[in-house]
Amino acid sequence: MTGRLRTLFSKLRWIAERVAAPLRTGDGPNKFRLSSVDTATTTYDGDIGWASRPPATVRCPQCDAEIFQHNARDDLDCPRCVGEFDPEAFGDLELLHLTCPVCRGRMEHGQRHPGSFDIPEWATCTSCRYHWEFEHSYD
Repeated sequence: MTGRLRTLFSKLRWIAERVAAPLRTGDGPNKFRLSSVDTATTTYDGDIGWASRPPATVRCPQCDAEIFQHNARDDLDCPRCVGEFDPEAFGDLELLHLTCPVCRGRMEHGQRHPGSFDIPEWATCTSCRYHWEFEHSYD
């Protein structure tokens, strides 16, 4: 009977270790997400700076097609017409939405200083609570 109890205890311990493994933090940041948007009021993950801006979708001013820009430094090339725009033209184009790099949902975005910048200054995903900030100084 003792052998069976040891085997059972050993299997239960193995199962408990497998369940607890994702909850433990290692050497790096804890990327395990166990949150509900309805109960959470803070963000859990995020980036700062224009180079870390989430992927964006803008409207082509020539044909009204949607142009997807994965990285803030990528050129904007319209998939429908011959419209090509430098990354610096981003502020002149109509921003349709930003895409969350974590869950691929649409992000809420806005400006804190609309008179100073023609680009979004923040974006938050309402699904996974990822948050991005455009960092700047007033010097």
